[in-house]
Amino acid sequence: MDYTNRDSYKLSSRGPEVEEGKMTAKREFCCAQLFGALLFCVGLVAGILIGIYVYHGGPDAEVTCKNLPDSMMGGQTTPRPTAKPTTMSPQVTTTDKVQPSDDCKKCKSRQARMEWDGSDPEIFSPLTSEEMLKIYNFLVDNNYVYKRNVSEESVSLKTNYVPYMYINPPKKSEVLAYKKGTGPYPGRYARVHVVRGDRTIPDYMEYKIGPLQAQTMTIEQLFADGELGFNSRPYDYVETAVYDKILIPEFEILAPLTKESFDGAYYPKEGNDFSFWYFNGPPGDKGDERETRLVSYLNPLAPNGYDFLELDFLPLTATIHCPGNDFDSWYVYDYYYLNQGPFANASALMNAYNSGSKRKFALPAGYRKTILDRHLPDRDSNEPFRRYSNMPAPRTYEPEGPRYSIKGHQVEWMDWQFAVTSGQLRGPALYAISFKEMSIAYELSLNEIGVIYGSGASAQTNVIYTDSSYGIGEYYGVIQTVDCPEHATLLETSHWDVYLSESVVHKSICVFEADGENALWRHKGWDFEGGLRNNYLVVRVSATIDNYDYIVEWHFYLDGKIYTIVSASGYIQGAFWDNENPFMGADKSRDAFGYKVNTNTHGQIHDHMFGFKVDLDILGTDNTMEVIHWKTADVLTALRSQVPDVDTVPPYFKHNITRYLQYEYVEKETANRINLDEPKFWVVVNENERNKWGAQRGYQIKPLATAAQTVTDAHPAMPALSFTKYHCTVTKRKESEQTSTSSSDVNRLDKPIGDLERMLNDEAIRNTDIVNWVSVGFLHLPTSEDSPMTNRVESGFMLKPFNFFDKTAVFDLQGVLNTRVNWRTERPPPHEPCLERMP
Repeated sequence: MDYTNRDSYKLSSRGPEVEEGKMTAKREFCCAQLFGALLFCVGLVAGILIGIYVYHGGPDAEVTCKNLPDSMMGGQTTPRPTAKPTTMSPQVTTTDKVQPSDDCKKCKSRQARMEWDGSDPEIFSPLTSEEMLKIYNFLVDNNYVYKRNVSEESVSLKTNYVPYMYINPPKKSEVLAYKKGTGPYPGRYARVHVVRGDRTIPDYMEYKIGPLQAQTMTIEQLFADGELGFNSRPYDYVETAVYDKILIPEFEILAPLTKESFDGAYYPKEGNDFSFWYFNGPPGDKGDERETRLVSYLNPLAPNGYDFLELDFLPLTATIHCPGNDFDSWYVYDYYYLNQGPFANASALMNAYNSGSKRKFALPAGYRKTILDRHLPDRDSNEPFRRYSNMPAPRTYEPEGPRYSIKGHQVEWMDWQFAVTSGQLRGPALYAISFKEMSIAYELSLNEIGVIYGSGASAQTNVIYTDSSYGIGEYYGVIQTVDCPEHATLLETSHWDVYLSESVVHKSICVFEADGENALWRHKGWDFEGGLRNNYLVVRVSATIDNYDYIVEWHFYLDGKIYTIVSASGYIQGAFWDNENPFMGADKSRDAFGYKVNTNTHGQIHDHMFGFKVDLDILGTDNTMEVIHWKTADVLTALRSQVPDVDTVPPYFKHNITRYLQYEYVEKETANRINLDEPKFWVVVNENERNKWGAQRGYQIKPLATAAQTVTDAHPAMPALSFTKYHCTVTKRKESEQTSTSSSDVNRLDKPIGDLERMLNDEAIRNTDIVNWVSVGFLHLPTSEDSPMTNRVESGFMLKPFNFFDKTAVFDLQGVLNTRVNWRTERPPPHEPCLERMP
């Protein structure tokens, strides 16, 4: 017998019992696993449902908490290995699991804006609606203007009416004395413009009226009768309403031409898109003349009277002869069609058109229906969505409410103090700017915007604008979520509506603290690293002047810098693109004046020049302009710039050429241009004040990227726009020289009132009260990317402390400091995660 096999048999004969037990155990184990898995799934689903319920706060919850950092969501944080040098930041380990619901709360809040509670009214704030009504009634009661009858369509050029009114700041000396407690309250006054059409010889006048807080006001005439000619007054809708009526019989004659050429468009027809652009300034080269060059264009939004889609200008132009206010003597002449002309009147043009002797043009059928789709700035439905574009963009918020305070229009933030205001013609301005209770500037204001076009299209050649003539400060509020963040504080602006003879008040100035999301300063070394996150306060105002939008903003920095930034957006003022233009070369995409940028749109070259008044008061009013020249020369020349009798070069100079500085005090009024080949520092200093190291304390005026005026003095606009010729002009401050232009100068090019160059009369300016007139801007060559909308194009300048402090003026703030063995650390104030408060 084979025992081996027998034993094997014995073992195998017991196998079914053993195997059965094993199978039973395995089944029980699998059942337990399945049961456990089932419990796990049930628990997981229940957990998810409960989590969702808790995450949304239950049925009665008002807030959710979605902005908790990962470190608060529980779990161990394991430091990652790092290569030498190791990080000096303390390692943070989270061991206690934090429930999101425990931290689900709204951010703290603080009311930033408070009503003015001073014993006297604010000096610089915009006129209130009550003040404007009081002024208007005063003028009516004293027979300066006619009271508008509500049954009438509007005021008339044959009556006296008010086109503008705005705050007129008191004399600087009176304001400073009041603030020092050595003088009385200077009072609030208004500057009011009146068109005096009922005079035997009509004219235009400006008045000073006030004090507005008094029961009895006085009125002061600011110019002699007739000094401001009636024909040089700024345009307004009272005048253009007359144009609308005059053109009706003219374009009834031209209806066959316009219908055939412009896809059935004609004028007049209620609600029609055939419209006219009247503001191709100036209305003549001489102040005694007035002739308005009009351009026809297609604008589906024209009936509302405020939207200007200036991308579909048509090749049909004319001139309205419109001096004085005798409408019966006004007439339309110099018609051009496809730049062919001039034709004496509408009938002459129509006869030439019908004769077949002139070139013709016809828009394709249905063209007018495409205008809104091409020009209205909504999303192009033919384009695919960008990846993740359906997700909200990053945003900032205030964990514990705003860190600035505002009373009325007086702003305080991080040791900055200033007043913000705006005027109907000139726009935004800041007054009484101080930092750490030290005077920096009395006034920082937009003064003028000048634009000169180049075009080969009839009625658009040599277009010149000064935008104060159109009311830079006529604001109609902000675009929510676009102009400013939701947590910004909005301040009121005001202007007078000439057509309705009533005040308009909107919240148009926004103030907020911005997260620069970068370092104001930083350094990373071996034994320590540190930095300060860049936060700054923004004051921003956005204005629409017909087709263009201008954004003016000031950024106040923690270290004492002030950035002034100006930008342009909106619709370009195009011209008609004539593909058969005899002055166009072989390339049919461009000509001498620009590019084709849309179906029938020519992008005309032009510039945007912004003039600012910068009245620095560095620790007082007695200041000096210093120009520091950055030069290169031989060593002996450099040394002799400070010590004239030096005759040898020290042996430690390896090369006989070096950079050096040459210091120059500006003794008399002067104008300066940027020359990149001759770098200069423009600094306003107080010669009587020195820092700890003996240097005169001051502020540098530093233009950012800017353009230069390329138009020569031979151009007739240059006297009225002389501020555009220089980047920094310094003059002695005078109450009689408040602005660099007059609002009517562009309409009287032959004899402007506010020519900046006239202020340059060699007066001594050292150690006295001076003003810098700073001009910056950009050249705009429109391209296809400017259609339908010009994206933000900007320029500006910076005011920078220049030996004003003894050291970097931010070390009274907590930043970030890490050291290798944590022997010294520092952190800015912490914040707890919270839910952003929405307005």
